[in-house]
This record gives sequence, C-alpha cells and structure tokens, in this order.
Amino acid sequence: MTNTLQSEKHKSLRTTIFLVIAAIILNSVFSFANAILHIPLFLDTVFTVAITFYCGLIPGIIVAIIFNPLMTLVWCIINNTDFYIYDCLYAICGILIVVVTWALSRNKNEFYFNRTVTILYLLIISFTSAFASCVSATILDTFIRPFFERTLGLSMIDNLSVSFQKLKFSVFLSYLLPRIPITVLDRIICTFSGFGIYRLLVREKKTC
Repeated sequence: MTNTLQSEKHKSLRTTIFLVIAAIILNSVFSFANAILHIPLFLDTVFTVAITFYCGLIPGIIVAIIFNPLMTLVWCIINNTDFYIYDCLYAICGILIVVVTWALSRNKNEFYFNRTVTILYLLIISFTSAFASCVSATILDTFIRPFFERTLGLSMIDNLSVSFQKLKFSVFLSYLLPRIPITVLDRIICTFSGFGIYRLLVREKKTC
C-alpha cells in the first residue's frame, strides 16, 4: 500500500513537472506568434492559467516566475541587446494573475455549481486579475522603472504612454489608461482559454 502511494506521488510529481515545462514552452510559442502577427494583446498567460487551474498555486507561480525572465533573455538574444533586469520584474504581474486565479477558483463546489456560475467566476477572475496586472505593471513603470537606466522597451504600452504624456497626462495615468482595455481583453481571452485547456486535461485524465 505504501509503495503504491509513493508510486502515485512520484507519477503525480512527474506529471506536474512535465506540465510546468510544457506551459512555459507553449506560453513562449504564443508570445512569438503574437509578436509575428502584431496582435495588440499579450496572450502569454493562457497556459499559466491552465496550469493553475489543473495543478494549483505553486506550479502556476513557478511558470510565472520562469517565463518572464526566460522570454526577456530570448528577446535580448534575438534583438542582440543587453539583458535588462527591469523587464524581468513584470513576472510580478504573472504571479498576481496566478494568485487571483487560484484564490477565486479553489472552492470547487461553488465554482462548478452550474455553467452560469462558472462563467461568472471566470469573468470575476478575468476582471480581478486584469486589475491586479494593470495596477502592478503601472506601479512598476511609474515608480520603479526610473531607477533603471535602460529597458528592452518591447511593450506595446510604451508607445501608447508617450502619446498620453504628450496630452499632459501624468506618468501614472499615461501607463495605466492604455493598459486597461488591452489587459481586460487579454485577461478574458487567457482566462477562458486557460480554463478550456484545463477541462481538456481533466477529460484526458479521466480517459487514461
């Protein structure tokens, strides 16, 4: 009995590690596709959300922590630029998205009460994580960024913020206002897509 339990734990751990690695790789693929297609969204947390739904808080945070610095490094290599530590700090936004997603979906009895309730929960997760992401990223850009001499500057928000500053908006609002519609739409797409992938994983597990 003990050996069986240990075997199941090892199998579960191996599955979790595999899914974490897969989530990081697939997030990267989505990020590259987004850059190539010039879609005005981020779309790089779909699998972060999926892994959080399926595996829980810690695996989701691991994906969020690793993904952002990894993509910063990759973009620096592609653009032949220096590695900028500041751009890694956006991992904080990913971590907050994971925490919000996990916290609002952990009560499975309420979350799956019926389809309408599930959709409402997903919308709440989308808007709450959008708020957390918007505010944290704006705080970083407004108050932390000035301490760094240079950044990679690949964010679509950078160009939009310049336009708002020319209109005499404060630095904080110049980063916040253009970020709101982009982030809200991004969070809705990523949350619902991530949940769909989670449901596929659950269905696949049941058939195994």
